[in-house]
This record gives sequence, structure tokens and C-alpha cells, in this order.
Amino acid sequence: MKIFFLSNQNSCRSQMAEAILRSYNKNIEIYSAGIKPTDHVSPIAIEVMAEIGISLKPQVPQHYSKFDDMEFDYLITVGDGTVEQLQVPPIKCKRKMHLGFHNPYQCSNDKEEIKQKCREIRDEIKTEMDYFYYRILKKQIDKSA
Repeated sequence: MKIFFLSNQNSCRSQMAEAILRSYNKNIEIYSAGIKPTDHVSPIAIEVMAEIGISLKPQVPQHYSKFDDMEFDYLITVGDGTVEQLQVPPIKCKRKMHLGFHNPYQCSNDKEEIKQKCREIRDEIKTEMDYFYYRILKKQIDKSA
């Protein structure tokens, strides 16, 4: 089973989703990348994930083209708005999903406010990954075992 999370910058939401899903099952191949990746994972994302016992270190944002030769069972986009607004590049996949999580850095420069928004997004992502893993993936994994 191969899962690919795609976002604009691969510095926060896709990193969180990848790490949360990986915490459920280390045998699933999980990757994340950005359309225009930044050069580092958000320190605030690292901090709020550590609060729930999940490490984002030593993750580094990747460009989606690094995975051009792979085919994924699921491509999951995690950016603001609709999947059309993300301008998703051609990525080989069997199934696509879009989870529209807000950008916690948008409309604020206050570190504490951003941290609180990151916690809210983290919790939303965790809820979605709980459902995705236990209601969708686990059934497929059990069936193929």
C-alpha cells in the first residue's frame, strides 16, 4: 500500500498527515511532497506534533517530481480550497482524495495564534486519518493479508 500526500509547500499539513498515518502502521509506504516546497518543515508544526507524541524530525520538504516514477494507491491533497485550486500535477495513482485543511499561517503573524491554529488543523487531520485508516485502509490491508 502506497500513500502520497501533496500540498503546496510540504512544510506543515502534508507533513502532519504523513506522520499521523505512519503512527498507525509502519508497514504502509507513506510519502509527502509539495508543488512548490519550502526548505524546512514548520517549527510550529514540529512543536504541536510533539505535543501528541509524534516527531516530524528529521523530515525535509520534497518536490513532487522526486516521485515521478512511482504509482500510488492513494493521492491525498491537503491544501486550502478545492483540488482544482491546488493545480495538482500529473501523479500516477489509483485513487484520489482531497482534504481541504486551512493554512494555519494565513491571516496571522502572531506566533501563539498560529500555534493554536496548527493544533486545530493537527486535530482535524488526525480525525480524518483515523477514519481513513480504520474505515478504509485497514479493510484493504486485512483483505490482502
